[in-house]
Amino acid sequence: MRIGMVLKARIPPPDIRVEKEARTLMEAGHEVHLLLERRPGEPAADNLDGINAFRGVEMGRLREIWHRYTFSFTFHDPMWRRAIEHFARERDVDVLHVHDLPLVAETVAVARKLNLPVIADLHENYPAGLQVWYTNRLKKKTIYNFGRWSRYERRILHDVDAVIAVIEESKERIVGLGIPREKVYVVPNTASVRRASIPIDTKITARYEGMFVISYIGGFAPHRGLDTVIRALPHVREHIPNLRLVLVGDRNKAYRRYLQGLAAGLKCAGMVEMTGWQPFEKIWSYIESSSVCLVPHARNPHTDTTIPHKIFQYMMLGKPVIVSDCPPLKRIIEDAGGGLSFRFDDPVDLAGKILELHGDRELSRRVSRDGREAFLDRYNWDSTSAQLVELYEKLADKRK
Repeated sequence: MRIGMVLKARIPPPDIRVEKEARTLMEAGHEVHLLLERRPGEPAADNLDGINAFRGVEMGRLREIWHRYTFSFTFHDPMWRRAIEHFARERDVDVLHVHDLPLVAETVAVARKLNLPVIADLHENYPAGLQVWYTNRLKKKTIYNFGRWSRYERRILHDVDAVIAVIEESKERIVGLGIPREKVYVVPNTASVRRASIPIDTKITARYEGMFVISYIGGFAPHRGLDTVIRALPHVREHIPNLRLVLVGDRNKAYRRYLQGLAAGLKCAGMVEMTGWQPFEKIWSYIESSSVCLVPHARNPHTDTTIPHKIFQYMMLGKPVIVSDCPPLKRIIEDAGGGLSFRFDDPVDLAGKILELHGDRELSRRVSRDGREAFLDRYNWDSTSAQLVELYEKLADKRK
């Protein structure tokens, strides 16, 4: 099949999930074309490591602002609809596969005109995400209003041929919207066992030699629970004098400043290092340097129905993992035996789990081993992408 993927984003930087899906489908014998946004000066047509990319929409700053407000009230964008239709016709696709909720309606409109099936690939609970990604109350009452986005999601998902969810908890939420269970496929954000061989940066690992490193890798935002981690530090510093909390990421300057002030107020600033956003190839070196890796998300309707890529990256490298009790995180880490869970927003409970892994080396070795084995057995992309391949096999059979 000729698959036309629609992504309201730019590449680079890499979109790991989109690129993994595209390569898996190509390995299964399909041809993948990808519609993207375009930066000034970028070529319209490009080849992204075998993926046929077409940068068909150039937003620009003013156009992006206009789109954000008009689209969030109408859920329509004529420029994107024209781009999707041109892309589908010019690439002669057999199916449209749209990533994330916003452009599902425009993709459906084009697909119905051209008599094509539509796959809605929901990377997360988007209506709930809007409530935690943004802090401006006026915006959350208007353009990012939860009720309006929820109604749009419920309505438009009835018009697609299949939905892809990232985790079982997300599937149950989607089924709860009235979508038939047989239309929802689960394709988790796992890591590939065949990842490219990226050498470890010895400058990074040498920097943390002799330290008990607790690391977090990802975006900074209140729902990530990083404030809980910093509030746990006073409860462990006397027991782990060589402790270093390494936070690799950024994207929210205000929250970063809040975390820096929190650490200073708790007299823990010397224990905390914020590296800023790092190139993807450096991430493995920070994980390799870690004694414990964290996914400390606060609980809310968004984090209760999604799963981050990093938990599987941690397990792949055989690192003990501590997660909060968001249902997907706790279920996976307990099933894998790859670490411990704590009550979200409870720094004392988190501190206890850190001390447990620090003080019990046998426990630490066991969860490292078990997490790595569970990753190789069932929590890797080769295993979890099976439903993606199955979905397209069914679509191909219908076309015969």
